[in-house]
Amino acid sequence: MNPLRMTPKTMRVAGHRGHSEGAPENTYAAFRKAREYAGPGVTCETDLRITSDGELVLIHDETVDRTTDGYGLVRNMTYAEIETLSAGRWFREEFAEERVPRLVDALQFAREQGIIYQLELKTYGQDDVFFPRLKALIEELGCADLLQFSSFDFVQLRALKKAIPDVPTVGLSHSRLIDPAAIALEANVDAINLEIHHFPSGEARQLHDGGIATFLHVPPPSKLKTLKTYGVDIEADVIEWIHDGQLDQLISNDVSQVLRLKDMANA
Repeated sequence: MNPLRMTPKTMRVAGHRGHSEGAPENTYAAFRKAREYAGPGVTCETDLRITSDGELVLIHDETVDRTTDGYGLVRNMTYAEIETLSAGRWFREEFAEERVPRLVDALQFAREQGIIYQLELKTYGQDDVFFPRLKALIEELGCADLLQFSSFDFVQLRALKKAIPDVPTVGLSHSRLIDPAAIALEANVDAINLEIHHFPSGEARQLHDGGIATFLHVPPPSKLKTLKTYGVDIEADVIEWIHDGQLDQLISNDVSQVLRLKDMANA
């Protein structure tokens, strides 16, 4: 049985890089705000990279330039160098003390807070180093239940599922797929995150018919406001998709938006 398949009432609520609409992405502040909105069981999508000294860290970009007050490639920096940087000042001064989290610390935080992480893999070509470190950490902490893995690289996901079979995997795609269920089954993923503009094409139903969960990212209200003035109501479509049972997890930068849409669909 697929652990990621849900119903309209049990659909998973997720924050993109945490509640990144109201706090600096991929920080404890963003994860904490997601938890405050959605309660225990909230999923926080985040991004996983590896430092030069082998530490697994949560940061989206290849460099630290955009989301910290430092400069350089993550893979060329030690964690001792990265942990001195502010990961929040760029967002607002009140978050100046936020730091780039190590995965090991973030997992302990997740256990305390009741958070699930969807870790998007951002490290390629180092599976022989990356996978054993990740597997050892999960076994040491006994935290497979706190994780999902996601990636645009379906080949990597298939290999990772073989190495760490207890953690569900999520394929990410911006393309419209001819047979998404067949691709999901070949890659041995549990879910596929579909592109919202292609969603009406019926891929969700194809996935569900194949036993695969359907995830969707919805832009936050701040990005939808202009479209709505022209009569394009994307949120109304999402509510209908939830109500019809087509979604197993909905994610946004704004966790409060996801909760609102879920509640409206189930009213």
